[in-house]
Amino acid sequence: MSVNFNTTATFSALNALAKVSTALALSNQRLATGQRVTRAADDPAGIVAAAEFDRSLAEIDATTRNGQRISSIIDAADGALSQVSSLLGTIESKALAAAGDTATAEERAAYQAEIDSAIAALDTLVNTTTFQGRRLLDGGLGFTTSGIDAAKLADVRVNSADTGAGDVSLQVNLVAAAEKAVISYSNGALADDVTFSLTGENGAEEFSFSSGATVDQIAAALNAAADATGVDATVDAGTLYLRSAEYGSSQSLSINVTEGAFTMAGGITSDSGADATVTVNGQTASADGLNVYFSSGDTSVRFALKEAFGAGAPASTTFSITGGGPGWQLNANPINRLNVGLSSLNSAYLGNDAVGYLRSLKSGGANDLASGHYQAAANIASAAAGLVATDRARLGAVQSYTIDATLSSLAATKTALVSARSSIMDVDYAQETANNSRLQILMHAGAAVLAAINNNTGFILSLLGT
Repeated sequence: MSVNFNTTATFSALNALAKVSTALALSNQRLATGQRVTRAADDPAGIVAAAEFDRSLAEIDATTRNGQRISSIIDAADGALSQVSSLLGTIESKALAAAGDTATAEERAAYQAEIDSAIAALDTLVNTTTFQGRRLLDGGLGFTTSGIDAAKLADVRVNSADTGAGDVSLQVNLVAAAEKAVISYSNGALADDVTFSLTGENGAEEFSFSSGATVDQIAAALNAAADATGVDATVDAGTLYLRSAEYGSSQSLSINVTEGAFTMAGGITSDSGADATVTVNGQTASADGLNVYFSSGDTSVRFALKEAFGAGAPASTTFSITGGGPGWQLNANPINRLNVGLSSLNSAYLGNDAVGYLRSLKSGGANDLASGHYQAAANIASAAAGLVATDRARLGAVQSYTIDATLSSLAATKTALVSARSSIMDVDYAQETANNSRLQILMHAGAAVLAAINNNTGFILSLLGT
């Protein structure tokens, strides 16, 4: 029988125990930190992928913050615009109330005071609505233009444009003129008593004339009620022309003779106007009378043709959008710039060139209640309300379809990226707990083996000592 001291088993057990100890320490670290990859050596390829995920997540977080701030700006503007709309509704209602025959001079004076106060409140609201010190409604978010021929174009409002690559040039071509609704009478002074009703865009009025009334007298009477009917009367070379106050296919007029002979030229007793036909940069634009709306790509503008231009022979003019706009951008990519603008909503700019502007309703203005232009005042307030409603709708569309949609998409993308990163970097607690238990068992087993080897060695030494 041979007895020897062989240390191979001891070293093997020690090496195994050391490996188990290292693995157990790493497992404990993963369970304590929640990270599967705690160093590059754990998963070199995973570290690269995780770094890319971290970059994408940081960009999404920054874009989300930008989007939320832009949304807050729009909320601030929309809140103010809601109040502007309410004030315009008050102004229009007071103008219509003043038109009633039962309204006394004192009541009209009170209505005028309310209109003055409402316009002052509106201008104050426009000039003081800010976000982080930047005004929102006074044109501070509007685009700048150059080269506009004031004899041809008016009320140019740029809704959106991308001027990042330079000025945006627009060539406006009038292809066909806008027309008013028009009928005429050319039979001279009345041969007998005549009664007829005249209907225009604003309403209908009945008129009665005695035999012998001249076309000039008839024109004067019709013009005195022009606000109520929306029909203007002129006499040219003995012919009485009845025309709608404005241009466009939405304008119409008609006459219905209920007594006497009042025969219109050609037997035509009604007519409708026509919209201008306009192209912008070769593309047909939408038109309502003299008002033109053009949208193509990132560019969206609206403007009015001056009467001498829009109701004349085919002609053209050009202007440029040179810059401005709010400068809103969701992230560093220029493609994500929000090219939306908001022109001034001050009372000097609310309304349009055809009907007039809101400021003219103030005391002493051309359309204050003292002028008797009640319907005109109401039409101006209505046109102003239309502009405000359009601007609110545009901002609401940007907020809903661009910002909110982007934020929702970013949230979904972030969830997917976090999940993908987690699958690489985060520990699977169920799996790692099982592994940790196995390593602990191996650790105990290794320690037991070393103890057994130690006992064997002691036994042999005891034999040698006997």
